[in-house]
Amino acid sequence: MNLLGPELQVLLRPFRARLWLAVAVQAIAGISSLLPLIALAHLADSLQQAPPLAPGVMNWVLLAVLGSALWLCGQTLALHLTHGVDADLCERLRVRLAEHLQRLPLGWFARLGPEGVTRYAEQDVRALHQLVGHAPTDLVNLLLIPLATFGYLLWSDSALALWCLLPLALGVLGYWRLGSAHYREDVEQRNAAVQQLFSDYSQFAANLRLVRQFPGAGVQRSLQQAVQRFDQRFSHWVSRAGQQAALVQVLLSAPWLLAWVVLGALLPGLSEVGAAQLCAFLLLVRAMAAPVLAMGHGLDALNSARVSAQRLQAVLSTPPLAEPEAPQAPRDASVEMREVYFAHGQVPVLSAINLRLEPGTTTALVGPSGAGKSTLAGLIARFMDVDSGQVLVGGVDVRQIASAQLQRHLALVFQHAGALRLSLAQNIALYQPDASLAQIREAARAACLDSRIMALAKGYASIAGDDVQLSGGELQRLAIARALLSSAPIMLLDEPTSATDPHNERALRMALHEGAAGRTRLIVAHRLQSICHAEQILVLNQGRIVQRGSHQQLLAMDGLYRQLWREQMSDAEQMEPVS
Repeated sequence: MNLLGPELQVLLRPFRARLWLAVAVQAIAGISSLLPLIALAHLADSLQQAPPLAPGVMNWVLLAVLGSALWLCGQTLALHLTHGVDADLCERLRVRLAEHLQRLPLGWFARLGPEGVTRYAEQDVRALHQLVGHAPTDLVNLLLIPLATFGYLLWSDSALALWCLLPLALGVLGYWRLGSAHYREDVEQRNAAVQQLFSDYSQFAANLRLVRQFPGAGVQRSLQQAVQRFDQRFSHWVSRAGQQAALVQVLLSAPWLLAWVVLGALLPGLSEVGAAQLCAFLLLVRAMAAPVLAMGHGLDALNSARVSAQRLQAVLSTPPLAEPEAPQAPRDASVEMREVYFAHGQVPVLSAINLRLEPGTTTALVGPSGAGKSTLAGLIARFMDVDSGQVLVGGVDVRQIASAQLQRHLALVFQHAGALRLSLAQNIALYQPDASLAQIREAARAACLDSRIMALAKGYASIAGDDVQLSGGELQRLAIARALLSSAPIMLLDEPTSATDPHNERALRMALHEGAAGRTRLIVAHRLQSICHAEQILVLNQGRIVQRGSHQQLLAMDGLYRQLWREQMSDAEQMEPVS
């Protein structure tokens, strides 16, 4: 199991006894599978004799029955053990991945994308099935059965045994070459084309409306190119490896092996063999070739599983956000940044950020798209760590606050809100699981969501995603209700009303202003009219704070804020209906 890597081997350690037991049982089953074939060969020799049959015939019959029973029971038990280990390992691995992924910086997820996370959490875990569920028993069969069979045939007739070894050796050599570095680049290009095809199909399926509305946007063309690329790569791989793979299949096929045995028995240079010996060779050579054939069929799956194990090992080895050895608790509801610098790879996102949010005040963060507003809010929530500088919550560096403590101190509402597959009441009460239904309804009422929920057949017991499909605006209102219900003294609101209609937006602004009174609020906003009341407005541009002040102070300055305000007011006037 060295193919799994150290992290996965640690997870596999509790199951080693079961795996070794499976290997031992499979070894017994493998040897037992040869007994019926040997018995049949001797029975063929006995049946040539005239009646009455030799006294030992029934012994060979009993040996064949016993060998078959041991083989069937042993094979079943061995596979039951390995598949049980596979199921338990996958369960532990998914739990370990879930614990590890939630502590990784968000930049890691941004680089990977949703398809990549799905590949790690599902596809790669499932791919380990070949390594754990089948590889131990297959390797036992591959090593033990050919060696035991060849030993018996060598004892029976050494010259014919060596003759029969030739196609098997060529088959092993062929499979080894197919799995060697000579074809590795072709296999990697084929696998990359498959992954790209899956990714493009996912994008195509997720954007069917846009594809139909804008057929020239490139999604469909990208998918067609991915199909063509896969066809080219797969055809190239088949043209390079197909002939050799077909030759190996022929060499190890039953008709060819039987013909090869008969040819060897007829060659004048080899010793003469009797009927029993010939039957033994005809039956056992095929049995000796079966594990080699299985190795060929499973080699691709085994290689894919090995690559998946390496990817999972790389994920589990990725350093998570460090927990403090001596955690400190925030002293108040202030937020501060000191000379913060943060970059995605080599691309600077935030530079020389200095700010302070006094307890109980409202601060708005505005600026053009791509200025770094959401990243700044994410640094406060410690979704990732700064490259230099400090982020302080309650006067304490966030790196010195335990994750659970920091999560209790912050209530988050982001632009792309979501709902778990729980009841709507449970979704609203995520920050406060012990909240009463009356408290939950009060928060939902403030978020303009209570009437919508009460109109449902199951009301607050409705399961999100099953009983009700919430729109983007409703998901935002659900997140706002969740934040209002929480007792967190700091609220981070990233475009909290971007998907709501104007009427609900005004009501939600009022709810956030009155219902969250006394809390420290950072509001990331695009519509400047929604944050005019803020005590402090920070204007961010190209990763730097270029202006700060109140709404009236910033309008009095000749700067980016006044420019953005005039543009939005001009756009609003142009949208007024013409009488």
